Amino acid sequence: MRFLGRLSNVTDANDLDLSAQAGILLGAFTTGRSFQPNLLTRATRDQAILSGIAGASGYGWGTSAHSLLRAVSRRFGHTGLASSLVVDTAAVAVAAAAMKKLPYDEHEPGRRAFARLVAQGYGAAGAAGLAAAATRSVPGHQSAVTSGAAALLAGVGYATVRKSAPGSMDATDGRAHENITRSVAPPKAIAAAGVTTALLVVAGHGEAKLSAGLSRVAAAILGGQAADHRTAGRLASAAALAAAGWGALTLVNRKLAVAGSEADVSNLQPPTIPEVTGGPGSHISWDKQSREPGRWLHGALTPDQITAVMGEPAKQPIRVYASLASADTERERAELLLAEIDRTGALDRPIVALFSPTGSGYVNYVATDTFEYLTRGDCASIGIQYSVLPSALSLNRVHSGTRQTKMVVNGIIERLLQRPVDKRPRFVMFGESLGSQVSQEMFRGQGITGPAGIGLEAAVWIGTPNATKWRDEIWGDRSVSQVPSIGPGAAYLPRAVRDWHGLSAEQASQVRYLLLQNGDDPIPKFGPSLLWRRPAWLGPDAKRPPGSPRGTDWQPVVTFFATFLDMQNALNPTPGLFDEGGHDYHREIPAAIRQVFGLEVSDDQFARMQEALRNRDLHFAVQRDWSAAAAAPEDKRAEAEEKVEKRVGEWVGHEVSVDDVEKLAE
Repeated sequence: MRFLGRLSNVTDANDLDLSAQAGILLGAFTTGRSFQPNLLTRATRDQAILSGIAGASGYGWGTSAHSLLRAVSRRFGHTGLASSLVVDTAAVAVAAAAMKKLPYDEHEPGRRAFARLVAQGYGAAGAAGLAAAATRSVPGHQSAVTSGAAALLAGVGYATVRKSAPGSMDATDGRAHENITRSVAPPKAIAAAGVTTALLVVAGHGEAKLSAGLSRVAAAILGGQAADHRTAGRLASAAALAAAGWGALTLVNRKLAVAGSEADVSNLQPPTIPEVTGGPGSHISWDKQSREPGRWLHGALTPDQITAVMGEPAKQPIRVYASLASADTERERAELLLAEIDRTGALDRPIVALFSPTGSGYVNYVATDTFEYLTRGDCASIGIQYSVLPSALSLNRVHSGTRQTKMVVNGIIERLLQRPVDKRPRFVMFGESLGSQVSQEMFRGQGITGPAGIGLEAAVWIGTPNATKWRDEIWGDRSVSQVPSIGPGAAYLPRAVRDWHGLSAEQASQVRYLLLQNGDDPIPKFGPSLLWRRPAWLGPDAKRPPGSPRGTDWQPVVTFFATFLDMQNALNPTPGLFDEGGHDYHREIPAAIRQVFGLEVSDDQFARMQEALRNRDLHFAVQRDWSAAAAAPEDKRAEAEEKVEKRVGEWVGHEVSVDDVEKLAE
């Protein structure tokens, strides 16, 4: 009672200070919790960024939410700190009741998830308010007491997650299955996070001042008080900041587009093979090919290369590709590609594959090489580009990519229908990352009848993005806590590679449409809903699918950015080394194509092919880097070549000489 009496003497003058204290304490606790791992391992720099975001978002929410709770107490005429205790306690109690009344369910509607989030958010603000009020009874300077309490709460938050494990950590061998395993130095990360948090908080105060200034401008023009136009000021401030952000993104896009549009110095000369786009007789000139199409077309295998590996006679495989620069419109690009298909006689081959590229136009070399080796070159590979930017910056090009891909597919089907049944080639498809979304969305609204209806005999899609609606359609209401069965139809949607490997030979032979993903791949898991909604892959710990982190909890805002950082770290393959983890599927692609496309080969041939694939992967990487170093200005060439030597040495696991690098680049 004496404590409550002391608190009742505190007046409204301390309202802002108390809410700010609540924000600081909630931000500190959230910062400590941000050290929990997500799908992949994280480096110190990434952790510093994430901790800064966690601290700033916790501070922002704690301050604003607790201010509202204080406003509730004032609404009923109570201005003392004791009344704040009552409201804060009520907020915590309501949150606890909501958690009991609205338990998590994997397939719950969005409004239910949002209601629980609101209750949790205000419960957290109430708990932070109670903690802030408690510091008022501790002797000493209030700033020092608050700082000590914040440090304590950050430590408590960290202690609750320090035994968690990233999704890439395999419990059987105790190592993270990633190309590059990262680690965090907590002292450095905490120090850097403090700076990041301070900058974000300063930016928040700057936004508040900007909106206040705009409110005063609105009042001067429209009349009334500035407070009457605060909402308009907030909206104008948000618009100004959004415009600045859009301008920065546009600038970045332009720089990346220039880089993606330029050809490699090692691919400046056009192919000499008529069966390849850009070669003799091609309808698309070589100077229209950007970086990724040029790399893919130049990498076409020759009959001699195939025979040397497979030990059988081979034909020259066909590769045709319409780059983004080949025509101004989707229809014109599709028509050019169809003309290339006709010119090269692609549909006269026994099997034809449509390769749907990633955002930059990249087509997986391992997939295409595997296809050409296993068919002994008697095949045709087709691709069409819809962007030159990385996939993360090409999301607005998905619909365009889907439309023009569908035009190509329709053109192929039209040509096939004009042939006798026994003269039609097998038609298959491969898509990776954003290319999986582009090609799958052709079937949106059609379920499994979509691919079957166009005569698509088989397809392998890897790393399908979370935003793909067709995949959601055929996944249905199944739970990620259970190993999925084959279906619908001949489709299989494993939660992780482990599920695919767990099928018997008889079961695997039934699969004709494989949507393969690594359990720790962030691309199939990242989406805007992570900001406010707990995803299925972060459900109860014991029911999580393979590849999900263990011992971690979903945190609004923080999990979104943690998964975004995972995406930046998801694809760092070592040339010549095929491993698993994240968004890298080099190790799984050859066997998946062999199985799903039904391409027969002996185990010895398959083993020789695997070795050849790794050697070619290393060769192309060394060739590109060495050619770029040779093209550097004379005064910087030696330094550039030295860097390549060091990099190649890291790839192969031992020091290499100039002669070694030149031999690998031949």
